[in-house]
Amino acid sequence: MTYVNVLPKSEDAQSRLTEDADAVLDMLFAATRDVLGIPENDIIVELNRCTTISFNRSALEAAVAPDVVLTFVTSDHHLQPLFPALCDRVVSDWNGRFGDVKVEVWVSLLQNSGTNIDLGSTTADGALLG
Repeated sequence: MTYVNVLPKSEDAQSRLTEDADAVLDMLFAATRDVLGIPENDIIVELNRCTTISFNRSALEAAVAPDVVLTFVTSDHHLQPLFPALCDRVVSDWNGRFGDVKVEVWVSLLQNSGTNIDLGSTTADGALLG
């Protein structure tokens, strides 16, 4: 499972992403699916509300505080060699649509996970079985 969080860091960024939420979520979903090669039912993309109150002064003065942080977390360790390609694809796609919105992309491995969600059985290509 790969979980993608879209974390707006300002009200303006949140508003912009909310207006175009389908495009944002679809773009990140497609990049995750295409680059990591995982089944569609193994990807969750979530747009969050801005919870940022403030950034430290030096980040603001240097203009390095992002407008949006994108986090990709997976427990599939074999995908780690693909992380640089995923970052490149996401930044390229992002710049093509939201180039004026500064973004940071963080991809990480989750060491352990568990769920009580019935994920069902899947075929080799990821399609759910009856």
